Amino acid sequence: MPSLFLRTISPIARVVPGVKKPERDPGFRIKLFWTLVAVMLYITMTTVPLYGIERGAGVDIFWTLRVILASERGTLAELGIGPIVTGGLILEILVGSKMINVDLTDPEDRRMFNEANKAMAVIMTIFESAVYIIGGAYGQLELAAATLVFVQLVFAGIVIILLDEMIQKGWGFGSGISLFIVAGVATRIATALFSPIPDRDGLPHGIIPAIYHVATSAERTWNEIVLRYGAPDLIGLLTTIGIAIIIMYLEAMSIEIPVESSIYRVRFRYPIKFMFSSNVPVILAGALFANIMFFSQMIWNRYEGNFFASLLGSWTLEGDRPIPTGGLAYFSIPPQGLLWSLDHPYQAVGYLLLLILACYFFSVTWVEIAGIGAESIAEQLLASQLSIPGIRRTKDHIARYLDPYVKTAAALSGILIGVVAGVADILGAYATGSGILLAVSILKNLYEEIAVKYAEEMSPALRRFFLGKVPIR
Repeated sequence: MPSLFLRTISPIARVVPGVKKPERDPGFRIKLFWTLVAVMLYITMTTVPLYGIERGAGVDIFWTLRVILASERGTLAELGIGPIVTGGLILEILVGSKMINVDLTDPEDRRMFNEANKAMAVIMTIFESAVYIIGGAYGQLELAAATLVFVQLVFAGIVIILLDEMIQKGWGFGSGISLFIVAGVATRIATALFSPIPDRDGLPHGIIPAIYHVATSAERTWNEIVLRYGAPDLIGLLTTIGIAIIIMYLEAMSIEIPVESSIYRVRFRYPIKFMFSSNVPVILAGALFANIMFFSQMIWNRYEGNFFASLLGSWTLEGDRPIPTGGLAYFSIPPQGLLWSLDHPYQAVGYLLLLILACYFFSVTWVEIAGIGAESIAEQLLASQLSIPGIRRTKDHIARYLDPYVKTAAALSGILIGVVAGVADILGAYATGSGILLAVSILKNLYEEIAVKYAEEMSPALRRFFLGKVPIR
């Protein structure tokens, strides 16, 4: 029986408009259409400024985590996917620590858990909207202006929740969260590559215009673009390309389990992805860091100078950006490139270790909560009339055999994800290491999903030509 907590908050999801599952498979063209609609609507929201705020007023609370949160300062997409991920993060921690009881294999419990996820996203949207305004993210607002901004933030947040729900329920490809992250990463990479706006070193911000400027100027040297402080440089460009290649390689790795068809008595190998938890640990780690920044700033503003408040984070303000100077928040800020990391070595190493630990925890925990563990794989094998040689054809025996493989893959992939993303941040990867990691893995999965769906609707002759003989499901 679900806990009182789930039974209490899940009805909130029924108050908010919802998206129904399609009664039948929408087909490739319809799914592609709604996917593009969701992405274009999100991009539009990132360009529409909030009405009633003064441009440049207040502080940018999440300036370092905009990529992972898929948010844009001062626009309708101010909150981004933050409320959705934070709500899911809270539930994951509660379920993983056994503070709330839920049997995710039971359909009724699963339904209530999904409703609670949506309810938590709505609650966090309302909460974060209120705290943004009260905390001075837009400066001092009159009551009427504050109310207007609050309504805009809540409305836009619910629209993003519904867009994500629409995609996840089968009307599009991937998930809304993934699509919005990719759109944000692509925008920032394009800016890092092509922006002609001059930076503080006198060179264009974008690395390509900067290279052109150095190549055509007798007064500039190539050393100036190898490493730049707070701007895209050649080391960052090479890191971005290298990290993308590494992630594609890791995504292709798998652990192969010997299986046998119970019908045809043919033996082959069943692959288990090495990147077992996919990109989920990085998203949840980003949400965790965002909330550390969020709450530590709130507490520090209220109890500045207090010893216990400084343990969570002490802050100073540089322009419109709050900068952590100590506490846990100091290690939740991604390094801003290699030169910055050399100037702040303890912060860079602390961030790397904290990111690895967070990714490991969320990777291991997510396997259980998402229902993708050894029992789920055992059910898939039995449903496909497959068995493991030497193992009894029962769910419990097969799951017991697979459990060490699954747990090892989840743990190692979580650690490796943290190492790759953290090192990329230290070296100055464009759009952050976590952003590149997320974008590459999301695009790979999205490509595979679209390719399979497109192949299913090909003519039989073309399908055989491209895919060979496809087994009937």
